Amino acid sequence: MQEKLELFKELFADYTNIAILHIDNSLGLVDSALEEVRVQNEGNIKYIPFVNESSAKLRATAREYEYVILGNILTYCSNQEAILKLMYKAIENSGNIIILEKIENDNRYELLDLLENIGFQAPNCIELFDDTYIFTAKKMHHWDNGL
Repeated sequence: MQEKLELFKELFADYTNIAILHIDNSLGLVDSALEEVRVQNEGNIKYIPFVNESSAKLRATAREYEYVILGNILTYCSNQEAILKLMYKAIENSGNIIILEKIENDNRYELLDLLENIGFQAPNCIELFDDTYIFTAKKMHHWDNGL
């Protein structure tokens, strides 16, 4: 498992004072890896425990985070598009979203399409963990909604 977490950490570029938002549904899968990224980059992680869809409706200012990580929450949200649009706004230009979803949720292609429709670029699904997909996508300046 440690080897897989090391590979997961490679999704993060080195940014001094990195700002990470992590909304997690008690998945706890990547917490230790995120803490290592935070320490290495002298950054901050805002952790929000997911209780229901309202807990994912943050009031972030535009372009506040380099990375947003959603830990198995989208399946439990009736309006996934609205949640992802909020996250899009919260991510800095050229920032990234990382979504962890249980494979059993069977929403792989739905999420890839949704990310692309919202304006995220290069949506991808990585099968690194045994029971969890990792979706990644990037917010690009002047691409779609990336202003």
